[in-house]
Amino acid sequence: METKAEIVCKKYMDELMAGGPVRLVIGVSGGADSICLLFLMKKMLPEGYIRVLHINHMIRGTEADEDSLFVRNLCDKEGILFKEIKKDIPAIAKETGCSEEEAGRKLRYESFENEAVSWEKEENLPEGSVRIAVAHHAEDSAETFLFNLFRGSGIRGLSGISGSRDRIVRPLLETTREDIEEYLASIGQEFRTDSTNADSSYARNRIRNKILPEASEICSAASEHIAYASVKLRAITRYLDSVVDEEIKNVVSSSGEEFTEIDKEAFNKLPEVIASMLILKVLTSMTPGKKDIGEVHAKAVMDMAKAGAGKHLDLPYEISADFSHDRITLRRGKPVEGDDPAVQTRLIKASDLSGEEKAALLDPSNPLNRYTKYFDCDKISLIASDLRIEDSPVYEIRKRRSGDYLVIRDKEGRPCKKSVSDYLTDLKLSAPDKEKIAVMAVGSEVLWVIGYRMGDSAKLTDETDNILIVKMEA
Repeated sequence: METKAEIVCKKYMDELMAGGPVRLVIGVSGGADSICLLFLMKKMLPEGYIRVLHINHMIRGTEADEDSLFVRNLCDKEGILFKEIKKDIPAIAKETGCSEEEAGRKLRYESFENEAVSWEKEENLPEGSVRIAVAHHAEDSAETFLFNLFRGSGIRGLSGISGSRDRIVRPLLETTREDIEEYLASIGQEFRTDSTNADSSYARNRIRNKILPEASEICSAASEHIAYASVKLRAITRYLDSVVDEEIKNVVSSSGEEFTEIDKEAFNKLPEVIASMLILKVLTSMTPGKKDIGEVHAKAVMDMAKAGAGKHLDLPYEISADFSHDRITLRRGKPVEGDDPAVQTRLIKASDLSGEEKAALLDPSNPLNRYTKYFDCDKISLIASDLRIEDSPVYEIRKRRSGDYLVIRDKEGRPCKKSVSDYLTDLKLSAPDKEKIAVMAVGSEVLWVIGYRMGDSAKLTDETDNILIVKMEA
């Protein structure tokens, strides 16, 4: 009679192998979970379709070496290719400034990936055809759920462990530790026990050894119920991700690894859960890693977005958030003091453009138009002539100065002067943001507060002959 572990694992593998058998690099530590996975995969896959990779973290000294020997001897007996990766994780963790747990996890998955790629090259297999099998089970998913819950993770963190991701497959995810040990007992197979599993100084061990057993006293299937809840939350997260992707099109006006701009009013109208997921997605897209970006940062941005203009927020990875009256501006990297903004200019004839092309140039909904502006070149020359400026070019790109002004239209449509200082005050920019402002100016007349508005005196009209295109790097 088949055990529950065999039934559940067979169902998983039947779906995985719908197109034929798959080759697996199996991570085997020597513990019950990975030994169970190894023997189930050996039973379900053709000979030569599995390889074992054992990672020796050099944390437990002789005991770790004995685990390695145990797995090696078992593979030799079963005729399975065995490889060992031995690295001093405590030393790596100290050198990189991360925890031993994080350093070990990174080593494991990098090693698994390298072995899978190597196997594909050896046998000229299609890219991605070799999978990586790891032995996470229901208690692992429940443990991850609770760990993330306790540290304040959002809905994504409560989604537990997925059944597959990229190359990684988890055939035992719907089995329990009891199911695993039942299977091993049925085939008479021994396994190793990691002594550090009893060390409650590790948060996950406290959850595994104390909290989950207590939960099982309340409900015997507590771990399975938590794991099932994680599956449902994962489906909900996928749906919400699709909503976020649509809202990003409406809310984010420009984006990149070092600069993102968000329409503050539209952002503040989003449901809280969508706003939180959206800002997390934007922030993680701007970072080299996701580890230090979490709900606390999303909440800080959301709170500041509702607090008015002129606010500033510092986030991980040297990301700064600045809040004007209508925008949230995110930048990554330390500001370089004294650098002039990069500028590209081009002169074209209006007669070379069709009506549709000219309309596209001026379309305010085009996000590029915030840092690309179009001027009537002949009007700029007239402004310079009135101000008796003859040096070429008559305009300059510079930091704003005292006395700078824009020519704008009043309510009756008459041209009038407005100081740039008053204009920036109306925007409610913070003092640091005001200092960063650059302008395109002819003398003291500002044609463009870069990143914001143009003056009216050099705008294009139907009579424009020569168009000056000015493009700034955001």
